[in-house]
Amino acid sequence: MMSSDEKETNIKQRTPDLINAEIAMKRAAIKAREIAQKTGTAVVISEDEIIREEYPDQASSNR
Repeated sequence: MMSSDEKETNIKQRTPDLINAEIAMKRAAIKAREIAQKTGTAVVISEDEIIREEYPDQASSNR
């Protein structure tokens, strides 16, 4: 079992990776919305454990 110091060190070591992953996910979401806009299709979103479809014409009004 890890001590609390080992856990804290492990979290600090992973933080840059998690930050980069979050940036990549946001970039992918933007790209998905751009593609949806061009093709007139929906983007499927899970928010607060609810799955919904966001259509390009709704996206600008929801932000």
